[in-house]
Formats: sequence, C-alpha cells, structure tokens
Amino acid sequence: MMKIKNYTALLRRFYHNERGAYTVMMAIMSFALLGIVALTVDGSGMLLDKARFSQGIEQAGLALMAENNYSRTNKEHEDVLRQTVTKEELEGFSDTFSAQKYKRNQELVRGLVRHYYYPSTYRENNREINDKYYYQCDNLKGPNGEQLKSIACEISGEFERPSWLYLGKNNGLSFAKTTTINANKIYVQKNLDEIIPIDLMLVTDLSGSMNDDVNGRRYGTAKIDILRDVVASIAKELLEQNNTEEGKIISKYNRIGFTSFAFGAQQQSNSAKCYLPYEIKPSITVRNNYYYNYYTTIRYSELLSYIGKSQQRYSYATLAQFFDLFVDYDKTIESIDSFNGKDSDYLMNFNKNSWCLGNATRINSTYIWAKKNESANLISRFNQVPATGATLSSSGLLIGANLLMNTNPDEEAQPSKLGANTQRIILVLSDGADQLSDANSSLNITSNLINQGMCEKIKSKLDSLQDKTYLEQPTRIGFVAFGYGPSGTQKAAWEKCVGKYYYVANNKEELLESFRKIIGLVEEVGHSIYQPPSYYSN
Repeated sequence: MMKIKNYTALLRRFYHNERGAYTVMMAIMSFALLGIVALTVDGSGMLLDKARFSQGIEQAGLALMAENNYSRTNKEHEDVLRQTVTKEELEGFSDTFSAQKYKRNQELVRGLVRHYYYPSTYRENNREINDKYYYQCDNLKGPNGEQLKSIACEISGEFERPSWLYLGKNNGLSFAKTTTINANKIYVQKNLDEIIPIDLMLVTDLSGSMNDDVNGRRYGTAKIDILRDVVASIAKELLEQNNTEEGKIISKYNRIGFTSFAFGAQQQSNSAKCYLPYEIKPSITVRNNYYYNYYTTIRYSELLSYIGKSQQRYSYATLAQFFDLFVDYDKTIESIDSFNGKDSDYLMNFNKNSWCLGNATRINSTYIWAKKNESANLISRFNQVPATGATLSSSGLLIGANLLMNTNPDEEAQPSKLGANTQRIILVLSDGADQLSDANSSLNITSNLINQGMCEKIKSKLDSLQDKTYLEQPTRIGFVAFGYGPSGTQKAAWEKCVGKYYYVANNKEELLESFRKIIGLVEEVGHSIYQPPSYYSN
C-alpha cells in the first residue's frame, strides 16, 4: 500500500514539473500541422482552379469563335461599338475599331472564364483579380496553300491566385502569397467553306400505317403528309439555299436520293417490283403445326407465293417466323462487299402489291440523284409514292446503301478539286416495328442483321470511297422513330446501329429537327480541335 502511494506522488510531481515542456511541444507540432493543412488545402485548390480555368478557356474560345469578330459579315455590331477605348488602349492598333474589337473579345473571354474559377472567392471585387488572356484568329490554309474562308483561333490565359492559407514570406510550410495558374493553348475552328458535299439517302417507311396520324388515328394529319413537308424543307435547304448566312455550310455539289420501303423496296431500274435484298436459303425444314413429331420442308418459292395474299395456308405470325428462317444472315452481310451501285439479282422479288408500296407500278419509289436546283423534281417524285404495305426496314437500308455507291460523276465535285471528301449519310425513318400485320407477326430480320454486323459492314463499304489524301468523312447512319415509342430488341438493335444519331419524333417540328441533326444542318458555332491549326498567314 505504501508503494502505491509513493508512485502516485512521484507521478504527480512529474506532471507539475514537466507540463511546460508539453505545451512547447504541442505548439511546435501545431505549427507544422497548420503548414501541412495549408499545403493540402492550397494544393488541392490550385489543381481545382487550374481545371476550372482550363474549362473556362475552352468555353471562351467557343464563344469567341461563335461571335466571330474576326471575319463575320456584320463586324460593326453593338457589342463592339459600345466599347470605350482610351488613348493608352489605342496603342498598337491601326484604328479605333480594331481596338474596340480587341477589347470586346477580351470582355467576352474574361467574363466567361471568371464564371468558371470563381475569383470572387478570393476578393469581393472581381476586377481586382490579375488575369490575362491571349488569343489569335486567322484564316486556315487549304491543301494547295490557298486561303480558306474557314477560321481557327487559339486561346490561352493565366491568373494570379492568392493563397488561402498564407503563412508568411519565405515560409516553407505554405505556398507563396500568389501563384500563377495558367491554361494550355486551346484550339477552336469554324468551318465556313463550301467544300464538304453531302450525299443523302432517305430510307423512308411508306407502309400503310403512315396514312394514320401520330396517335394512330385516321382523322388527324397523316404522318405521310408531315414527312413530305419535312423532306421538302430538307431538299430546299440542301439543294437550293446559298451559303450566305452566318455559319451555314451548303455545298453546291450536294445530292439527295430516296429509297422507300414497306415489305421490301424497289431497286432503281424496275419500278414495278419490290425486292427482299437478302441471301435466301433455297428451303427450310420446320416442325409440322398439326403433327408435332413430323417435319415439313418449305421452298422459298412457296413462301414467295403468299406475299400479298390476304388468305394463305399459314398465319401472319408463322409467315414472319418463316421469313426470319429463310434469310442466310452471314451471306447477306458478306454480300455488302459486292455493292457497286447497280441493281442486284435478288432471289425474292415480286410485283408491287398490298404488302409493298401498292399497285402503282409506274411510280418510282426509289430515286437517285437530285442535285442543286432540282429540289422541285425530288419533292414531286417523293410525293407521288403511296403509303401501302407491311414494314421491313432493312430492305430499304440495304438497297439504299448500295445506291450510295454511285459517286458523283461531276469532275468539279471530286476530292482532288474540292480538297475534301463527300459526306455520305443514310437517314432511316420508320413509324413502327418490322412486322407483317400486327405485333404478333414481328419480323426479326433487321435486328438479326444489325446484331451480326450489318451496319458496320455498310459503313466500311461506303467508307472505301473516301480519298485517303484528304480528311475522311465517315459514313453516318441515323434512325428516326416517327409517331411511336420503340422498345425491345428492335429498339436496341437500331441504337447499336446508329449510336448517337437515334431520335424519336412525334410532330413536324421534332421530325425536322431530328433530320437536321442527323444531316448536320445546324449552325456551325465552332468546335474544339486537338492539333495546332495550319494558318494561311504562316
């Protein structure tokens, strides 16, 4: 008991005698900890501000390009003319207007970038922040050294960032009082030259349901009428409009064709027939409907005899299954390699009928090519095609893709003359899933072909037409679901085929907008590029 009391007294004396030492040690450790906190907080803050500053620079570059004070038609606009320029700010400029343009551009850039890195978190008055911005804009140089109308800008900047936890001058436990944060050069470009011609193939569903309105009723505006109006608008924009508006890129070598499909599609030279453009097995063996353990062999000619008939031996659902089985998917995809723009001898063909585009055998439901100032002819031809039949979208896609192999024979439209390749676009529109009669007779031919690589094969074949000397314009396939909500395997297949060019439209405005987005008929406000541009002045 005595020993315990002695130890307790000893510890008590030690505590009283040494407590000052602990205070000093804690003070020293606290200072070091504060320094570590300062380095951590300011270091992460600098990285965050650099990222924000770089994002702001990129957006400012796009804004600079969109306003285009360098070469726009209307240079003396309000935002430039309202700039007040001092005598000092005039130094280095040939005239007041040039100084006003420069000041406006600086105002545009600075205002945007400051919204990204939040300078008000350092000082209440943003104008006290020391930030600088540098930019250059100039015309691009063409493949033969000529001056193009297209322009590019490069933009960079820096700002002085005050430390949040500054511990004093020459202190190794914090960053300096201010640190220069800079952004690497950002390059943006705006295409203004009429150098990229478009070959557009409209692959449009003209099945019987296109006579209904978007709600599936017969008393509203028919989908076929809306589609005709939209095709007319696109034709006028691509074939008639001159490149006079800011940001418009309209080539005088644009061409438009169309391939209408129902249960099959017409080839170019025979207006009386519909074709199923697939490699077909001569016969298939199926289980007998009545005697389950017996099998029946069906030849393709027997199946062909049912097309267009309202009554037949098999139900629509069974016929749909048979058609799916008759297609040789591997050989059909391989046949894309032989596409040459000419009609093919497809095994399954039949006279146009109630299943495919009606009995108007003298009306061309497939047509190429309408060129500049020929929109009226295209519109007239398209408006004549009736909407009649079932739906099989891949029939139109395959025939339309083959026709796209017909290159423009005009010598002036060749890449060697324009310094650019042709952009080939297939725009597929359908107002319902592939089927013969109703949802119970769904056809899986298109889904199976897409999932086995049809779209990639089509793009690869059409891309073989690109001249490798010039910037390649990869083939684009777009899909518009018009007046219905796609679902299931067919929706997934089309999304796989077209990627970001998948749209759903339920009225005229949405349909026109989706067409314009797929084609690229949107105002060019500028886009980022990742290599230094080749300026004409260099």
